[in-house]
Amino acid sequence: MVRFKFLIFTTFIVFPMIFFAQKGYESGCIITNSNDTIVGLVKDRKSPPFGKLYKKIYFKNANNKRKYSPLQILGYKQGNREFESIWIEISGSLIDETYISETTVGEKQFLKVDLKGYLTLYQMEITDPESDYIDQILLFKRMDENYLQRVTQGLFGLKKKKLQIYFKDCPELLLKIENQELNTPIEIAKFYNTWIKENSFN
Repeated sequence: MVRFKFLIFTTFIVFPMIFFAQKGYESGCIITNSNDTIVGLVKDRKSPPFGKLYKKIYFKNANNKRKYSPLQILGYKQGNREFESIWIEISGSLIDETYISETTVGEKQFLKVDLKGYLTLYQMEITDPESDYIDQILLFKRMDENYLQRVTQGLFGLKKKKLQIYFKDCPELLLKIENQELNTPIEIAKFYNTWIKENSFN
């Protein structure tokens, strides 16, 4: 009898949960344009093989089941990942792109937030059209500026010449980058945010 009850539990409770998880949904929430948080389950991509990013995220909870575009929400969380809806206009060449962020200019996209602060580190995720591989473009954005700075360039690593201009207000940071004391975008962002906080009233 106990085994029969366990079998019933597995069939009607566990298996649907496994199947549900396989569909790519994770616990999370959406942030509405009125800044309300609605908890539920979120799916933003199709898993490999034949993986791809969705232009609209799928959201469901007990009261709601629908898709949301970057225009319809401020952002969302999926698992431990956070995404913001940002206006982006991209121009320039492949190796010297310019990223402008002004309201109604370009299009709104979901950017992954790696580190939030006065200087935020974003990931712009892109799908390789010839494969199911999802690549990332790392971008810095200061809170009071209307553009983003690309941080790395593929296999070449940090865009040091661009970062020298971008962080000209912080010679200490530039020295640490040059001396390879700071080697990753997140290390740079953490150092700069701490430096800004300590020098904001000087």
